[in-house]
Amino acid sequence: MNGQDFSKRLVIVVRKDLVGWQATNTVAHIAAYVGNKLKDSFGTGEFFVTLDKKEFPRNSQYPMIIKSANSSEQLSNVLAKAREEKLMHHAFIREMIDTTSDEEIEKTLSSKAESEVEILGVGIFGSHEQVNSLTKKFSLWN
Repeated sequence: MNGQDFSKRLVIVVRKDLVGWQATNTVAHIAAYVGNKLKDSFGTGEFFVTLDKKEFPRNSQYPMIIKSANSSEQLSNVLAKAREEKLMHHAFIREMIDTTSDEEIEKTLSSKAESEVEILGVGIFGSHEQVNSLTKKFSLWN
């Protein structure tokens, strides 16, 4: 069992104009991507156990914060900064909601410039200081 690591965090910034299912879908996919990339460092053990020996799977050891953005442009800017700083990141785009086909997404994106891609959310994982610096201007999701 590992101790918790509060030196790192995941911040997911989502456009606040999305309808509920789109926002939650965006957050779920970004969190799943990061969790998959973290592999064994994701958690601190297998289960929490109750007095009567019932098991509850553990959650992430890292803080996860959801914030809101006003536009796809704001998300493009924070994505560019995450790339510059070489932080783990994931951008969830309109095509990821509109289709279930990776082949269709590949085809669509191959005919678009990045500036034409509608970003719905961006997740950034890294040191507390770096991630906060990039995302401090965004409000907590409410």
